[in-house]
Amino acid sequence: ASNSTAMVQGNLDTSVEQWTRIKLGRGHALDVVGLAWAPDDSHLVSCSLDSNAPIIVWKLTDLATSDHRPTHSNVLINPYKILGKGIHSSTVKGVTFDPAGTYLASSGDDPASHDDWGLEKRIDASSGIFRRWSESDSQALSSQSLFRRLSWSTDGAYICSTNAVVKNKHVASTISREGWAVSNAKTTASGAANLVGHKQPVVACRHCPLLLDARAE
Repeated sequence: ASNSTAMVQGNLDTSVEQWTRIKLGRGHALDVVGLAWAPDDSHLVSCSLDSNAPIIVWKLTDLATSDHRPTHSNVLINPYKILGKGIHSSTVKGVTFDPAGTYLASSGDDPASHDDWGLEKRIDASSGIFRRWSESDSQALSSQSLFRRLSWSTDGAYICSTNAVVKNKHVASTISREGWAVSNAKTTASGAANLVGHKQPVVACRHCPLLLDARAE
């Protein structure tokens, strides 16, 4: 045990992984609170508390062929696209790519979820899985967390959305890619489930990255 302790202490001042900054993206005016890589690593998406540039897409297709030696002239990159402005009515706090790279979903304090790139669908309180908040309640909700991290399933069939409320219960709500259908207090969509158990708003979710088979005993 003493040798193990000495080894840990000896490594405290050693940079084992040797990280080097190769790109610096400038475009947000406030804190960045979420990141998502495209499945093919060609783009990086960031979301911020900045209402003028809530979601920025950074094009990074040159990284695969770059020698990764940054210079003053090539380290800075400009936004490839700015999304979400005028669509989300509050700060955006979560982004996720679908496994095929076709859709990008975002989540905010609205509360609402969007399939961005070009706006495919806005899923808000009218869907039945988000509460209609007054302006004062929305401000209180916004201060509860810096994150609303949603997750796309490994097979791309569902988005698990945070900040959902069904029958006055805080839930993580799954949204079906087939017609962007949800299960709410009045209707049930095939495969779209509401995960119950939390007493306060759900702020983050994550699917297992592996596909599992149910085996009969």
